[in-house]
Order: sequence, then structure tokens, then C-alpha cells
Amino acid sequence: MIRDGDARIAREMGYSLTEFAQVLPSAMRDWTVSGGPDIWRVSDRAGESIAVITTLPQAARALGALRIPVLRVEIELLSASPTVAGEFARRFERGFHRGGG
Repeated sequence: MIRDGDARIAREMGYSLTEFAQVLPSAMRDWTVSGGPDIWRVSDRAGESIAVITTLPQAARALGALRIPVLRVEIELLSASPTVAGEFARRFERGFHRGGG
């Protein structure tokens, strides 16, 4: 989870680099996503940088015959505004949430 006040966040996600690249622009909605596949920049509509995201593929995890991709994702929040950082966190969490039950 991304918490308000964190300037750098690192997490491992069950996404391949290709899946991450497909989801990120949709998750950020009307904000601009540029770069990739290893370093991404997210900017607001005015062109102000909000975050830099670095992706590092890791070895897949094996659960029996199932192989789950692992992607280390490092996020550096560049915006000094807690409101903008919070909005980034909401968009990222909502966009990458995989439902289950």
C-alpha cells in the first residue's frame, strides 16, 4: 500500500513487465505516462512531474505447476503536494488491484 508521506515506495507485484506496461497508462487516467519499459515518468495535465517508476523483473514464483511473474516496482514521488501524492496513490492502487475472493 502506498501511504501519504512516503517519498519512495518499493514493492513486488505479480505482474509481468508487459502487463504492467498495459495497465499503468489506464491507471493514471488523464495524467501522462512516458518512458518505459524500465523507467516511467508520470506527469499531470500541466506537464508537472508527479512520480518516477522503476521496474525490475525478478524470478517468477512457482506454486506447483503455476508460475507467477514478479516485478519489483520502485516509485519515487516527486510532487511536494500531499493532495497530488494521495491522488497518485489512489490511482495506482485502484488501477493495479486484482480482485479475488
